Amino acid sequence: MSNVYQLIDFGDGLKLESLGGYLVSRPSPAAEGIRQKHPRRWTDADATYDGQQRRWNHRTEWPESLTLDCGHFKMPVRPTPFGHIGLFPEQAKNWQWLSTEHRDHEPLALNLFGYTGASTMALARAGFSVVHVDAAKPNVTAAKVAAETNQLSDAPIRYLVDDAAKFAAREVRRQRRYHTIVMDPPAYGHSPKGKTWRLERDLWPLVNDCLELIDPMNFRMLITGHSPQVDASDVLEYLMQSAAIKAAQKKDRLRFKTGRSTIQDQSGRSLDAGFYVRVQSGE
Repeated sequence: MSNVYQLIDFGDGLKLESLGGYLVSRPSPAAEGIRQKHPRRWTDADATYDGQQRRWNHRTEWPESLTLDCGHFKMPVRPTPFGHIGLFPEQAKNWQWLSTEHRDHEPLALNLFGYTGASTMALARAGFSVVHVDAAKPNVTAAKVAAETNQLSDAPIRYLVDDAAKFAAREVRRQRRYHTIVMDPPAYGHSPKGKTWRLERDLWPLVNDCLELIDPMNFRMLITGHSPQVDASDVLEYLMQSAAIKAAQKKDRLRFKTGRSTIQDQSGRSLDAGFYVRVQSGE
């Protein structure tokens, strides 16, 4: 049986998750001000992350080679020093969207802020050649491990430790073109050389460059985020003002889908996990 992800409960600034049966408790800002539905379940947690001390406490050792079923692929999950597990389960519907087969022979996709590669695996499974970019070398190394896990070591994936914005700007100068562009930028962060990234300030120049990298008549773009300073309506409004988007829209060849990513717990409650914007040219 495949290991699956399940949100068990959330509240009091925490979420309780089952990673193939291994229970993990870790912080969740979206769960602040909400009461836990099943407080007794939390005592069964195998691992907890202390956000103040920034460390994991393990009641039961983390299983070796633990992977989760993500539909068309699987992903290794490991505890990180920042309280993450190596993938963002709320992206499951976006992975499904990215996994759509494409008619072109090896269409090219760009995954910016690629993290450990879940979106890259979804694209590679669908027959895309993928350029995977992340500023953190451990994340890029983890993406290579994910490819090995999915027997995709020989897939046409190019792994780059690079600043996403600078890479996109260079690709514009090279006049490259991509069919699909994915970005999941953090609210804040730093480039490999220490330059500060702020989503509300730096997202828009990056989006401009990405719009230069797509064929407006034949493209997909996925933008996700978690910053309270930027939401889906901001991104949608910005895209609608773009010349590239307008070119596609004039021919009624544009489809938008926006909303909030959520995960349901066992009681049917939904935990918010940020916004998403999907843009796709028509067939």
